This record gives sequence, C-alpha cells and structure tokens, in this order.
Amino acid sequence: MISLVSRAAVRSSNAIRCYSTEVAPRKTSSLKGGLFGFLLGTTITGVAGYYYLLNEYKNSSDLVLSDVLALQKSIRNLETQVRVLESKK
Repeated sequence: MISLVSRAAVRSSNAIRCYSTEVAPRKTSSLKGGLFGFLLGTTITGVAGYYYLLNEYKNSSDLVLSDVLALQKSIRNLETQVRVLESKK
C-alpha cells in the first residue's frame, strides 16, 4: 500500500512538472541592450540639439529683424531731417 501511494505521488508530481506554466527566463544580450541604449541616447540628444538650434535661429532672426526695423526708422528720421533742411534753402 505504501508503494502504491508513493508511486501515485511521484506520478502526480511529474505530471505537475510537465504541465507547469512557468516560463524559462530569457537571456538578453548585453550588446543588444547597449545598442538600444546608445540609439535611444543619440536620438534624445539629437532631438534636444535640434530644438536648441531652432530656438537659437529664431532668436537671432528676431534680433536681425529688430535691427532692420530700427535702421528703417532711423533712415526715415534722416530723410525727414534732410527734407526740412532742403525746404529751408
């Protein structure tokens, strides 16, 4: 009787092991992770650099535009002063 019970226990434990839902751990390559990290870091840095350069370009463009407008204003003032001087002759 004892041998029948122990055989049944062994069979049931084997059956449990065979139909277990455990998943074997995956071995990931460090090269794969390193390459992914490098590409992710490069992409993030590239995007940040692009927006920084875009912002600098906008700021410099606005500065040049404001200088051109100031130059136009000073030229208009100069033209009016020259007209006033010419009208005095």
